[in-house]
Formats: sequence, C-alpha cells, structure tokens
Amino acid sequence: MTFQDETEKMTSLQNRKNMSLTRRKLLAVSIVTMLACCCTGCSAMLATVLILFKGTDIPAKYKFFKGKKVVVVCRAKKLNDYRYDEVPRDLAREVGVKLSQNVKKIEVVSQEKVNKWLKKRGNEFESFTEIGKDLEADMVLGIDIETFETMSPSSPGSYQGRSSVSFAVYDMKKDGNVIASESFPEFVDPPNLRIPASEKPETQFRRQYIDQLADVIGRKFYPHDNKKSFARDAQANYE
Repeated sequence: MTFQDETEKMTSLQNRKNMSLTRRKLLAVSIVTMLACCCTGCSAMLATVLILFKGTDIPAKYKFFKGKKVVVVCRAKKLNDYRYDEVPRDLAREVGVKLSQNVKKIEVVSQEKVNKWLKKRGNEFESFTEIGKDLEADMVLGIDIETFETMSPSSPGSYQGRSSVSFAVYDMKKDGNVIASESFPEFVDPPNLRIPASEKPETQFRRQYIDQLADVIGRKFYPHDNKKSFARDAQANYE
C-alpha cells in the first residue's frame, strides 16, 4: 500500500467517525429537547421534533384495497351544464390513477373498460354493484357528485372550483355490502383566491381542479402529507 493510499484510508476513517459523532450529537440534542418540552409544556417545539422523526404523513383511514381488484366509477345526476358531461368519468379516472400510484398491489380496472360498460347502458345504472359483478371486481369505489362548478359565483369572470361529493365502498365478496361511506363538505379550491379567466381556458382549470378533488377522495385510502392541504392558495395557479 502506498503512502497516498494509506493517507486516503485514514481520511475516510476519520470522516466516518465525524459523521457518526454528528449523528450521536443530533440524537442527543433531539432527546434532550423532547424531554425539555415534555417538562415545560412546549407543545409546538415537541411537535416539530416529532415531525423530524416521523414525517408528516397521515395513515390511510381505509386500508382494504391492498391486493384487491377495484372498480372506480362515478355518477352525477344533477349536473345540468353540458360542459360538465365528462366530469364523472374524468374524476373516476383521476381517483383510479392516484390509487394505483399509492396503494400497494392494487389492481384498478381500466377506465376504458368502465367507460365501455357505461356506454352500453347509456350511462344509466341502478346500483354501483352492477358494474362490480360484470367486471368481476373484488370491490367497487362508487362516487356520487351532488354539485360541481368551476366559475366563481361571487366573482364573475374568474375560476374557483366548488363541489360536493360522497363515496361508498362495496365489497363484492360479501354480497356487495357497503363497508365504508363518507360525504364530504363542499370542497372549494383555491380556498381563498379566484383565478382570472383570462389566465387559462376553463377546460384547463377544470382538469386541474378535478385532480385536486381526486386527491381529497383518494387520500382516504393511502397515507398523505397533511401539510399539502395548507399550501393550496400558494399553488393556486396550478403551474
């Protein structure tokens, strides 16, 4: 071994020792901080330390999609604006994409198959379990859109998405029984801003709003970053 090799080896060992020492110091400081917070009631600082260790992900509320074949289908019976005719299909597709990306081992039935099934029935069906049976799914995520609007009612000529939706999950292996259901309060996005219609076409804003709505629904079924929802106004232009 040459002198240069020996020098590099010693330098590498020293660097590893320094890194290990730094980690121990950080751990010690964190522990002391947590203890101090517990003793003094410093909840804000304690929360910060916990976030550093645990992250900001909130666990999924419902965890029964893993390893399952799932149909996502959406309907809207009260939307009279022709511009929104494709909203149910667009929302179902986006929710399916997010489930595929975030739920392990899930098999989401393609939206093409769902659309083909809907077309044969003229987009009319009595129960979400019908499609579950025909497409041989393990579960069906059925979404109902009660209201949907992209134009701000209080500021003509500007965008602000508003919708009211609900969902139910049907277990096809248990005779189509409902195993979970929720109704969401009106989802407004951006929450406190309005986007001038001159900045982009309505179709583009609608597509971006649907993506946000799909995430609100989807994250009931996979872990998500709770901090994300607090930044929606800052990201209102959906760049």
